[in-house]
Amino acid sequence: MYRVLLADDEPIILSGLQSMLSWDRLGCAICGAARNGQQALELAETHRPDIVICDINMPLLTGLELLEVCAQRYPEMVFVMLTNHQDFHMAQQSLRNRAVDYLLKIDLDEEKLAHALRRAMDECEKRRRLCAGAPSSGQGDSPAEAAARHAARLLSPEGGYEAERAIAALEELGAARRCAAVLLVMDPSAIHNIGSFTQEERQRLFSFHRNLALDAAQKVFQGLGFTPLPPGSGGATVFFLWGLEDATPIAQFQARLSAAFRDISQMRLSVLSTGVLSGPELMDLRPQVELLRREHALSPRPFLTWSQSIGKADYVAAARQYVDSHILERVLVQDAAAAIGITPNYLSSLFKRQLGQNFMDYVNATKVKYACALLRDGKHMVYEVSHILGYDNAYYFTKVFKRYMKMTPKEYQAGSTRG
Repeated sequence: MYRVLLADDEPIILSGLQSMLSWDRLGCAICGAARNGQQALELAETHRPDIVICDINMPLLTGLELLEVCAQRYPEMVFVMLTNHQDFHMAQQSLRNRAVDYLLKIDLDEEKLAHALRRAMDECEKRRRLCAGAPSSGQGDSPAEAAARHAARLLSPEGGYEAERAIAALEELGAARRCAAVLLVMDPSAIHNIGSFTQEERQRLFSFHRNLALDAAQKVFQGLGFTPLPPGSGGATVFFLWGLEDATPIAQFQARLSAAFRDISQMRLSVLSTGVLSGPELMDLRPQVELLRREHALSPRPFLTWSQSIGKADYVAAARQYVDSHILERVLVQDAAAAIGITPNYLSSLFKRQLGQNFMDYVNATKVKYACALLRDGKHMVYEVSHILGYDNAYYFTKVFKRYMKMTPKEYQAGSTRG
């Protein structure tokens, strides 16, 4: 059973939380209820709850202050914050301090609370695995620090036995499942008069941008295993991630960083990332990182690259599945590439090499097949079929259809009807 502590200075909210769910059916038990932040801290120290659901704005000790204290003392403790609209900015800040979710009191219902509770339970398991592995490091570091240290050993040039030991340690920490390394390479060459900067000034510049990237990473990778490795040479920073399902968070990180850098700096950046690996496969992580470094050094490019070095992912099959599931929408190569975590140019080259046609040819051919079925059905006019399939107008749809079927949609429909 997961022990849950409730904290809110409004009695009606506390009472509502206690009665809103069948806590035991969800595998939880309420171990305490507090009316202010100080009382909540005392109960947390006494009962050591797994999950704390607390108001963000309480007397004596705010929810944010309680979260910060517990994050230092009990890193395995998971927080869900309750907030009002006027405290929304504080709720966002709570996420940066590793709260797993926040809920608006005015919208609170059984479904939302149960969903947040399940997220908290999942996060509990992740933190338990990390905290269980921390003491074995023998260096008194936190779980994240231990993961960073072992990941740094794994990615070191030596490899060999040290890399094997690092993988074993990461497995013990619970940080060796569906992992990736993300390289952030910063290039100041576009900054005006950069040549006149002293080494110290350059170092401060890189530190500023690294902190910016860390802030973005903490927001985007919330809920994932995430730890930055010590800065490398040449302005490169490596993030080690685990618990990934796909490349989507990395693409989101790249997009957030691009927007931030565009607004505040002329510094160029590249976000380069490896494939998703687990367990013994992690031995391939260092060669992938080195490959990305070399490729970037030879041909700098300021966009996301999902490493193809391991060659295990069938990106064409994934892209075709994406097209099939979005056939009623306007499908662009950029959207499909982002969904599967590779660049548009690389996806286009894969299509050409494997299927002998470019990506948009495949999209249009698939849409025409679907159009034929709709036209044979006889329930839709040509312009309706065009609209259903996401074309801007029936004239363009007709041109595309004729290119593949050697007749217009009307001619095809007429022939189908006669048949």
